[in-house]
Amino acid sequence: MPYKLDVNYNEILRFYIEHHPDGDREGIKRAFKYAEKLHEGTLRGSGEPYINHPMRTARLLAEQGFESDYLIAALLHDVVEDCGVSISEIKKQFGSTVSMTVDAVTALSDRDFGEKKPSKRKRDSLSDAKLQEKMNNKALYVKIADRIDNLATISGVKEEKRQPKAEHTREILIPMAERAKAFYYVDVLEDLCFHIEHPGELAVMEEIRDRICTENRQSTGRALQTFAQVFDPLRKNPYKALEPYRRHIISFRQQDRTMVSIFRQIISETEDSKKLENILRKDTFAFYDLFLIVSNDLEEEGTPIRTHDLFFKYFDLALSKRGFYFVDYKRTTHKDATYFLLADEMDNLYRLFIRTQEDYNRYLHGNIIDDSAFYAGIVNEIEPRDTYNPKIKVFCADGAAMKIDKGATVLDFAFHIHTDLGLHFQHAQLNGEKTFLPAHTRLNEGDTVFIQENENVTPTFSWFKYLRTSRAKDHLVRYFYQQYPTEKNSEKNTEKK
Repeated sequence: MPYKLDVNYNEILRFYIEHHPDGDREGIKRAFKYAEKLHEGTLRGSGEPYINHPMRTARLLAEQGFESDYLIAALLHDVVEDCGVSISEIKKQFGSTVSMTVDAVTALSDRDFGEKKPSKRKRDSLSDAKLQEKMNNKALYVKIADRIDNLATISGVKEEKRQPKAEHTREILIPMAERAKAFYYVDVLEDLCFHIEHPGELAVMEEIRDRICTENRQSTGRALQTFAQVFDPLRKNPYKALEPYRRHIISFRQQDRTMVSIFRQIISETEDSKKLENILRKDTFAFYDLFLIVSNDLEEEGTPIRTHDLFFKYFDLALSKRGFYFVDYKRTTHKDATYFLLADEMDNLYRLFIRTQEDYNRYLHGNIIDDSAFYAGIVNEIEPRDTYNPKIKVFCADGAAMKIDKGATVLDFAFHIHTDLGLHFQHAQLNGEKTFLPAHTRLNEGDTVFIQENENVTPTFSWFKYLRTSRAKDHLVRYFYQQYPTEKNSEKNTEKK
């Protein structure tokens, strides 16, 4: 379904009232008026009024049932960065919860620094570190909704800025969504990034998908109509035998399968993704996803039953009689969900996901605990994108545990302990053994590391080959910067003397 660009305040309010009939409508209205006035006359790259962006951000959250604080923060999320409003003013007008959320999603600007302005690259890195350090679950979903709208409307952005935006989403925002177990938003963000980063593969895949779906339009149309008749609780039930079970159905929906989901399956099943026309066939790939949401407490005549049992009741009593057959029960390539793979009488495939209402809400919203710290680890301020790299636990010689990036070397470890230990590294010993190990030795989970230093040893440029972590590389860069200062830096040092 094409992304809806048109938006208005009444639409946001309507979605909000559906979920919160007694909620804070007045607060949302005040935030809208406040943001509308501040963004007045400002246009986005596409030429549309800027206020449409925070409004669509709020609408995304309202549709999913988020509370007023989220919507208010969404409407205000750009006023500090773009309109010069202070966080203290937001707090005064809308309270501490909203101001903290807005602060977390606001990037740093030159106003946040004194006379010594950092480079744009350094400022962006510090902004990412700030985003992670101040992140909480409220701010996360505002940031996700903001990024969804940015990626969905990226055609109005210069070409050279599109790839970095998608890359930042994959390396910073998607890992944060995964940590919060907000897998619905992980799927949405990954698909939007795929459209930006793989236009060639996307065009070929869409052409093949559209051709197959056109050739099989009649059979898939009948099948999708049957699924809706069988599962949709709002439709008249033509299958009397299903009456005892329909009370368990909360809702049913169907949609085209996302391109990134299909691409992940291609990559997982074959190493040759270039010959897509030979791989992408209707008998091997499902192009439609079905979602069945059922009540949390399933039972038959007072006895609890599983979602699988409910599915097979529907399959035996209705679907099998209409030519459908069961192909497989599978797990997604992300391993975060399972589905039934079904086929119709013309061998078109469909993925049917069945979730209880509780599981579906968890899939949509992940772990929402408003006041909890989002990330309890250590944010990598040197390279914030490395914060979510896979970690291993290793031990110092005194038994103290520490986490370090998977693939790190003993030289990385030395720099992580102390700068001087890294700069004067002579050799390492692992797990109490007497063998002297060189700087490039890789660490494994559970290793105990002893570093021998020597004041007479100093780094050479070849040491960069032995480092895998951004933190250790930064220490080495600083060392050589001091040893071989630039001409401009030398002049400053001379002036100070």
